[in-house]
Amino acid sequence: MATNPAPYLSHAQRVCRLYKRASRHLESWCIMRDKYRYQATLLRARFDEHKQEVDMVKAVKLLKAGEEEFLQRQHPQPYIFPDSPGGTTYERYQSYQHPDWLLNHWHPEERARYPEYFKKREQRLRLVKEAWEKEQAEKQEKKYTDDLASVK
Repeated sequence: MATNPAPYLSHAQRVCRLYKRASRHLESWCIMRDKYRYQATLLRARFDEHKQEVDMVKAVKLLKAGEEEFLQRQHPQPYIFPDSPGGTTYERYQSYQHPDWLLNHWHPEERARYPEYFKKREQRLRLVKEAWEKEQAEKQEKKYTDDLASVK
């Protein structure tokens, strides 16, 4: 079975991803928020030192050195958000999540059990519908004026 190859990442993308990974692992090392913010500021300063580097050979060497340093200093058990891949609740409750339109088919007796919720829901649906109609009217008006301008 063939799979798609990983996309080629530009130098800037690799630097951004390295910074984000380093910052996330720093959160795992520094539990206290104030200490984390201080270390994150120092980390950002290290990246900003070479932000305007024009020599690509030197920039690539710096990136390789940064990736090696990250591999040596990464946390052995980094924090993983619960809903992220590898997290404790990743894809756990997807079978229990139902689309919003199912509530439209509830029987009035079922709706009567949650009057405040359905009252707010009706208000939200009305606001969404009004906003959508307003947006469509603006698009039609813009299209009409663009058509008139192109005729002139």
